[in-house]
Amino acid sequence: MKTLNLKYLSASMLIAMGMGATPATAEPTLEVSGAVEVEMSSGEAYDSTEKSSDIALATVEIGFDAKINDRVSAHVLMLHEDDDTDPPVIDEGTISITNGPVFINAGRMYIPFGNFESHMVSDPLTLEIAETQEAAIEFGYEASGFRASVYAFNGEADKNEVDNDVVDDFGISIGYTMKAGSANMDLGLDYLNNMAETDAIQEAIIAGPGVVEEHTAGMALHAIFTMDKLNVILEYITASDSFNIADLQFNGAEAEPSASNIEVAYTIDDYTIAIAHQTSDEVDGSALPETRNMISVSTTIAGDVGLAVEYTDADDYDVADGGTGESGGTLTAQLAVEF
Repeated sequence: MKTLNLKYLSASMLIAMGMGATPATAEPTLEVSGAVEVEMSSGEAYDSTEKSSDIALATVEIGFDAKINDRVSAHVLMLHEDDDTDPPVIDEGTISITNGPVFINAGRMYIPFGNFESHMVSDPLTLEIAETQEAAIEFGYEASGFRASVYAFNGEADKNEVDNDVVDDFGISIGYTMKAGSANMDLGLDYLNNMAETDAIQEAIIAGPGVVEEHTAGMALHAIFTMDKLNVILEYITASDSFNIADLQFNGAEAEPSASNIEVAYTIDDYTIAIAHQTSDEVDGSALPETRNMISVSTTIAGDVGLAVEYTDADDYDVADGGTGESGGTLTAQLAVEF
C-alpha cells in the first residue's frame, strides 16, 4: 500500500500542478552549456616511497536546458570524469514544474543531502562521504529566502528480505538565506532516512551495495557566510546513529561515519586565496584521509578560462584503523573552460 499511495500522490500532484500551469504562448528555448577541466598533478603516497604525476582530462560536461514554457523546464547533463566514466554517461536528467513558490523536480538527480560548496580543486570530504545520485521525485517550496523540500526514491540499500524494490527512501531539506548590507548568510539542514544510499557508503556495506539489516539516518548541516571579498564555509555531515555492526564496521566495531569541511577564502583583485581543514571519522581508512589541510589560489586568465593551483597535505588513518599512519602531499593545477 505504501508504494501505491506514493505513486498516486506523486501522479496527482503532477497533474494538479500541470492543470494549474497553463502553458505560455512563447516558443520553447534550448540553452547549451558545458565545461572542460584538465588537471596536472604530482604527489607522494602516504608511505613517502612512491611518487606519481599525471595529466588528465578530469571533467567534461555538456548540459542541455530546455524551457518548455513559463512553468515547465527540462535538464540533461552528460558527464565524463577521468577513470570514473567510460564512455560518458547521462549524469542528470530532470523535469521541473513550478507554480508560484511551489516546485516539483523529477528524474535522475543529486538529492539535496549536503551542500559541498568549495573553492578547492579537489572535492571536499563531505562530498566524498555523502553525495547521493538517484532517480527521485522532489516536492518543494521556495520564497523570501526560505527553501524546504521533501523527496523520495527507490534506492539500492534495501532491508534484508523486508523492503526490496519499493520507494521507501526519503529525505527533507531546509534552507534559509538572509542578507544584511554586504553580508550574506546561507544556512541549511538536511535529513536522509538511509545513509547507506550515499554513493560512498553504499560501496562499503559489508553484505554489498544492495542489502542492509537496518536503515541508519544521516544529517547534514552547513553555514556559508559572505561579506565583500570574504567567504567562509562550514559543513558537517554525519550518521545520526551507529550503523548495525552487520552493515558497516570501523576497527571491528559499529561505525558512525562523519566528515567536515572548514574553508576560508579571500579575493584580492582577480585572485582568490583559500585555505581548508577537512576531516573524516570512522570511515574506511583505505577510502579517505583522516585529516586534510589544503591551500589554493585561483584566477580567471581570459574570459571564461580559469586557472587554479592547489596543495594538499593529508594524514592517513592509523594502522589499527585500516590506514598507514603516514601523511602525503599533492600539488594539483587545473585549467578550466566554461561555455
